[in-house]
Amino acid sequence: MSDTLWLTEEWMAKLASSVEMMTEAPPGLKLGSDQANVSELPDALWYCFPLSLGADVAVFIGAVEDSWLHLGRSALAAARVTEGSPADARSAYLEILTQAASGLAQSIAERLEKPVSGLPAREMKPDETAGVTALEITIGEPPARKLYVSWSRALESALGSSKSKSLTESENTPARSRTLDLLMEVELPVSVSFGRAQLPLRDVLKLNSGSIVELNRTISDPVEIIVNNCVIARGEVVVVEGNYGVRIHQVISREERLRTLK
Repeated sequence: MSDTLWLTEEWMAKLASSVEMMTEAPPGLKLGSDQANVSELPDALWYCFPLSLGADVAVFIGAVEDSWLHLGRSALAAARVTEGSPADARSAYLEILTQAASGLAQSIAERLEKPVSGLPAREMKPDETAGVTALEITIGEPPARKLYVSWSRALESALGSSKSKSLTESENTPARSRTLDLLMEVELPVSVSFGRAQLPLRDVLKLNSGSIVELNRTISDPVEIIVNNCVIARGEVVVVEGNYGVRIHQVISREERLRTLK
């Protein structure tokens, strides 16, 4: 399977999952029959989703106003928001894409066998000569709306070069030991830290219901994901199907992990 086809199929799967989660309805999603360059498409709202693989490694998603309004309002309707403005619909639409892009980054990380995270999205159009794949999405009743997806050449190169490297390494690297396979099954405690505070014992003894403890982190600061008493990533708190979760924005380096050992 070519890298482009794999990316397209993975994106469709992650987008379908995100749309279903946000709209509470499984979408109809299929490849469109038309292929074109960006310059040949109608005016559209484009978002760029950079990935942590390097400069210019990104996914681009475009949609005309009717399409992004429909997706955004479908998500708002599922949240019982009946009088949302176009700006509200646009924010909901962007959240759908952000969740799908986060899932795609995870799939790419598994394929490359190294950490990959999605960076904050920005409104940006791909190169005019970039190839575009059209997707047709239906939520509820027809007609289908179109979305356009494009991959940066740097992303395709990253996938291609990593695949060639992995083939070379597999020829020269001995099989993984049985001991390592056993370690992979070891369970580790995972916790999320919103902040910390140091209090004198006399203040701790005064705590009761309704007491407020001020933490050393502001509301806008990312939370820390801690595995076995070591900070391994940072992210933001999200709500998924009524449960709290954390969207990872940064996987920290090995050196910084050692510095954050508790």
